[in-house]
Amino acid sequence: MARMNEEGRVMRNYDRRLAIGMVAALGIALSSVGVAQAEPVRIRAGWANMPHHMIPVLFSKPEILKHYGKTYVVEPVQFRGSSAQIPALAAKQLDVGVSAASAFALAVNNANVEMKVLADVIQDGVEGYGSDAFLVRKDSGIETVKDLRGKRIGTNGIGSFTDTVQRVMYMKAGLKPEDYTMVEASFANMPTMIAENKLDLVPTIQPFRDQMMATGNYKILYDQGDAMGPTNGTFLAGRAEFINENKQAMYDFMEDYVRASRWFHDPKNRDEVLTIISTFMKQPKESLSSTFTKADYYRDPYMIPNVPNIQKVIDVPNELGLSDVKLKLEPNYVATEYVEEAKRRIEANP
Repeated sequence: MARMNEEGRVMRNYDRRLAIGMVAALGIALSSVGVAQAEPVRIRAGWANMPHHMIPVLFSKPEILKHYGKTYVVEPVQFRGSSAQIPALAAKQLDVGVSAASAFALAVNNANVEMKVLADVIQDGVEGYGSDAFLVRKDSGIETVKDLRGKRIGTNGIGSFTDTVQRVMYMKAGLKPEDYTMVEASFANMPTMIAENKLDLVPTIQPFRDQMMATGNYKILYDQGDAMGPTNGTFLAGRAEFINENKQAMYDFMEDYVRASRWFHDPKNRDEVLTIISTFMKQPKESLSSTFTKADYYRDPYMIPNVPNIQKVIDVPNELGLSDVKLKLEPNYVATEYVEEAKRRIEANP
């Protein structure tokens, strides 16, 4: 009997040690899961042009950000234009990006990527602010849009916002797509190409427009406002699947996106802002004199997108027969609750 009691005590001690060991192991496992969950979400963000898109430098001031490195980090990825992002979005190699309406619609309709409009980037053609300008050489003999028949026209990417604006302008002037030749090139390379007579017209963004106009060799044939009026030319968009899987990180990302945008647009920070941008672009600060002034594009103070003016960029080419792409943005393809929550947070805690 004593032997059985001793064996029982041994077994009970063994069971107790086993239970303690299992609890400890479970605690370590749960702790490991907690550490994994605490890792900041990596947000791969597409962009094309600086200083307009700002993604590469927007998160460079950690002291003005509330959540960077805690709940999320940003990995900027450069593309020639928004349409070039579509394969990366479809392959889930990109999470958010600066988009144009035409590229957004193509991603949804052709690449079967469920997308959401998230926030403003730049708005073109807004009264009192700058607009994309389309330049020709003064000695080209081109006086009106109709004179572009048979000419070589630069575009930063087929299907981009700029490309869409051009085609709308030419259709309104009675030119069909077969009446001119579109040549893809980066904005940075176009000034050289028109100077070397490889292009007859180029779309320009700052600082290249001011640099070209300063030579006295070019003139503005038309601007984006002439073609379509006010538009939300480019905006921040994201994959719905990624957004839904990372809602808290996206709320925090958007708060920092808006906070940083407001800091960069604040006149009292202008000298430091231009230093940051010029260093990144490897351009002299003097070449950025119009950046974030009334000569630049309009941006909403809280980066809330103008959805009707995005919708316009999809509808107008379709109505003119330039595109068969149709997409009604609201309500299924818009998720402005993130930027609206960012506004509420910032107003409550500036």
